[in-house]
Amino acid sequence: MKLRGDDDRERVIITVMPGRRSSLLSELQMQGARFSNDLGLIEGFAVELPVGLLRKLEEHPDVVGMSIDAKVRSMSQASAVTGTALGTPYSLRATLGLGETGATTRTFQQGANGYYGAADGNVDALAPTANRATLSYAWLDAGPTDAAGMLLRFDGLFGSGANQIPAGSTITSVSLRVGHHTDGSSSATAGMYRMLTPWSASASWNSMTTSGAGIQFDNIEARSSADATVSGLATTGLKTFSGAELNATVQAWSDGQPNYGWVLWEDNTNGWRVRTSDDLTLSNRPLLTVEYVPAGSTNLTGAGVTVAVIDSGMFQDGGPNRIKTTRDFTGGNANPGAIGPIDGYGHGTHVAGLIGANQPEIKGVAPGVSYVSLRVLDSQGAGMTSNVIASLQWAVANKAAYGIDVINLSLGHPIYEPADGDPLVQAVEAAVRAGIVVVVSAGNYGVNPATGEVGYGGISSPGNAPSAITVGAARTFETTSRADDLVADYSSRGPTWLDAYAKPDVIAPGHALVSTANSLQTLYLLYPLSRTTISGRPYMKLTGTSMAAGVVSGTVALMIEQSRLSFGEVPPVNAIKAMLQVSAFPMSNASGAAYDVLTQGAGALNPLGAVTVAQAINPTLPPGVWWLTVTLPTSTTIDGQNIVWGNNIVWGNNLVLNLALYEHGSAWANNIVWGNNIVWGNSLTQHTFATNIVWGNNIVWGNNIVWGNSYVVLGTSPTNIVWGNLAEALLGGANIVWGNINGGG
Repeated sequence: MKLRGDDDRERVIITVMPGRRSSLLSELQMQGARFSNDLGLIEGFAVELPVGLLRKLEEHPDVVGMSIDAKVRSMSQASAVTGTALGTPYSLRATLGLGETGATTRTFQQGANGYYGAADGNVDALAPTANRATLSYAWLDAGPTDAAGMLLRFDGLFGSGANQIPAGSTITSVSLRVGHHTDGSSSATAGMYRMLTPWSASASWNSMTTSGAGIQFDNIEARSSADATVSGLATTGLKTFSGAELNATVQAWSDGQPNYGWVLWEDNTNGWRVRTSDDLTLSNRPLLTVEYVPAGSTNLTGAGVTVAVIDSGMFQDGGPNRIKTTRDFTGGNANPGAIGPIDGYGHGTHVAGLIGANQPEIKGVAPGVSYVSLRVLDSQGAGMTSNVIASLQWAVANKAAYGIDVINLSLGHPIYEPADGDPLVQAVEAAVRAGIVVVVSAGNYGVNPATGEVGYGGISSPGNAPSAITVGAARTFETTSRADDLVADYSSRGPTWLDAYAKPDVIAPGHALVSTANSLQTLYLLYPLSRTTISGRPYMKLTGTSMAAGVVSGTVALMIEQSRLSFGEVPPVNAIKAMLQVSAFPMSNASGAAYDVLTQGAGALNPLGAVTVAQAINPTLPPGVWWLTVTLPTSTTIDGQNIVWGNNIVWGNNLVLNLALYEHGSAWANNIVWGNNIVWGNSLTQHTFATNIVWGNNIVWGNNIVWGNSYVVLGTSPTNIVWGNLAEALLGGANIVWGNINGGG
């Protein structure tokens, strides 16, 4: 600014003393300032004014701070469609361990769909040695001398085969349909009782000897109460058994208990004939239908949760059905009216798709969420900081009206000033205090474009907001295994410039992700190699921490849905961040060495684990009490691999044990800035197992680096430099430290 003339004009954001906005703005307008946005959320406003006037304001008693109204950009880049085809088992949801949304249904009937695992037999007191394994019907009777029952079992229900139920799945519904003859009674009832001992299809009355000859309903050989019953047995046709106890039996088998099937028994003496798996007509054979949520997946969809996407706008799933409202802030209006869906650039559409696309061929992390679309980026993916702040202000003011739970900010600008003076950071912190979870991209400034060397200190604003969930990007190599995941080189590392905050908070898949597109959007037109068409719809493959942030926003939506289902209330924002970190997977580089905290934060995103924690912590319990309701697991199984949680929280520059989360402490309140150690009192020391993670011995930066206003390089090592003005093209003049950091990375 010192090299510019007094008459040159500059767009700035000015924060003022409480209650002084209107008077100072009027004063400035009289001196040639052009008003842009009233930013009451941060007690400020955006104006364009002469540089000479700006210099005078440095000493004005009402002025708290002045910041450049910096340009912001999306944090993504195009990726060519290469590697594993989309038709393979790999998908974003699969690599996250989420599997398919909702419940899956499998049917089992002898001879249908290649299934031949049904076994049935008939034991009869009148023919105590008879083997009736191959008859087309079984005789059921409750007479004192001619008692008879039908044994029925479906083998091979659980496994990894194409037509099997994955072991450990959650059973949501079970039914058994049987065909029968007319010889029953209209007043009779038949039940299916779980067998507790093994048997063969050739079993006879006398061979069933566990508790004496025949079937004994003694909770040793067979259950004393029926899993399900049917009545009205006089008319030929089909009868269907179903109910909660039947579900529970199959759930027990899913959880590993032995499957001995059932015995079907009538309570009447007139007899009842039921068709078996040997009936010549396939449709007459017993049909078992099981609905389940696969193991290692969730039936959560984010239903009832609203995510505000502050981006280039969005077209979600080809229409506005799930978008509650669209507001366009690119014109500088702080309270724009509602308009139809819009996204000329395509970035917001892609991010929104990762959050919650809901097409059969591509699903996002939370395909049941609703959206609020707040457009701040133009058709070239650029915007102004003041418009982003205005959109945050609008989201806070309209939180209740639109039910806004989460804000996604996949954009940013270089860090020009400390976080406590950065207006964009302060707007994010204000949104968090209002009870909104704010997820932001870390930035794509992890690599020196000239040398390809990985660098530290590239976090962009508002990724330096302490209470935001700042997300770096992982490469999954398009496999469902998490063992081969690596932190992407381009993903910005911490610490944050000027403040030296430990960031990012977590890492999530962000490399070469396929998501929703529109064929008229700028990104789609500019990058033909990134396009793909699936089921007749256009999609794009994009890369960056923008994408990773969208994945985390979808995960937070699942956590909020789970907490509301379990407790009717949502945990504080800081607690949600801590849940994500406690359940995260520690990551290692290609050499097997653990990444440092400034590279991976708490580790790789684990949606299933995060949802599990959300299900266990009761936010309705008062502060100061233990709010963990059940013992938490310490690992999650994905793609057959059992992966151990990191079980720590990056609080400021401390690594805090998971135990700190299990009490409803004051640190988790929305009005507490993340990293503030004062709120812990003596308990911080009790829970901390590593301190000073930015400057301590576990991360060695090198003695020739001096941080602070001078940005001085004391040493001469060419591999350890403060990246200042040479980064102009990349970060607009911000400083990054390239290379020479120990501890993995």
